[in-house]
Amino acid sequence: MAFTAKKESCPKCGGTLMENFFRIEENGCIKVYVRCAKCGSFVARYTVSKYTSDKTYDSLLRILRKTTMESDSRKFAKELEAFSKNVENEFKETLDFVEKSPDKRKIEEILNDKKVDF
Repeated sequence: MAFTAKKESCPKCGGTLMENFFRIEENGCIKVYVRCAKCGSFVARYTVSKYTSDKTYDSLLRILRKTTMESDSRKFAKELEAFSKNVENEFKETLDFVEKSPDKRKIEEILNDKKVDF
């Protein structure tokens, strides 16, 4: 498998229901603060380089605004469909992976093993 996935849990109470709080700095830096919905403890902070939500059309427009694209509406529709399917497939694949092969390591350990700078 080319990736690793983990369902995040609270280090204090073990809860898995999280609340994400986004902070967008003036310089465009996106920080996500994660709080346990069960006990209210701080769980993690992430920085985000790209963000995609269930609003794939809006997300695609933001991405495409930064790149040049031919004004062919059929090509645009195909790009949008491929983008939406890719995001949905990755989301389902990640959830399935977490359910079938839960990784018990801390997120920091996974990032360290993958040699990700954070």
